Amino acid sequence: MTAFTIDLLRHGVTEKGSCFLGHTDAALTAEGWQQMQQGVAGVSPQDYAAIYSSPLQRCAAFSHDWVGDAVPLQLDARLREYDFGDWDGHTAAEIHAREPDNLGRFWADPWHYTPPGAEPLPDFFARLEACIDELQQCRQGRVLLICHGGVIRALHCILNRLPVNDMFSYPVAHGSLHTFKDAR
Repeated sequence: MTAFTIDLLRHGVTEKGSCFLGHTDAALTAEGWQQMQQGVAGVSPQDYAAIYSSPLQRCAAFSHDWVGDAVPLQLDARLREYDFGDWDGHTAAEIHAREPDNLGRFWADPWHYTPPGAEPLPDFFARLEACIDELQQCRQGRVLLICHGGVIRALHCILNRLPVNDMFSYPVAHGSLHTFKDAR
């Protein structure tokens, strides 16, 4: 397979603020829109062979607005954020107050401890690997994925062949644009 370039744009700040925001479908704030506009300030939709977005509104709304009719935009459910299950939409402080031991287990070993009702982390990685494998087989050139912090962190590990625990130290600010070359 031929290596290709993948740009990843993280959504901006949402109306839910700082919480475990996985499948909860929160809208962007005005600041969040501005962060994303700043993130793509140096590129245009025409720079990409293909653009894909998470279907969650914090990604999809901006994607539709920014891309317009310039190039085809595809919503891909595999780009959804990690599903935090029962913790989704709640802050770490709220979860710590209810389930301090479970939160500690998750932070210590997320690969082996899944929050109640959540997506196992190995499944999250598998769906992202499947997405990248398909993109690599179907696309040549530069691809943009408009997605989430957890997705970008996981892809950082997948594409750079890094251990899973490295995902938590990789900085992914709201509205930030990241470039990876898939050389697996």
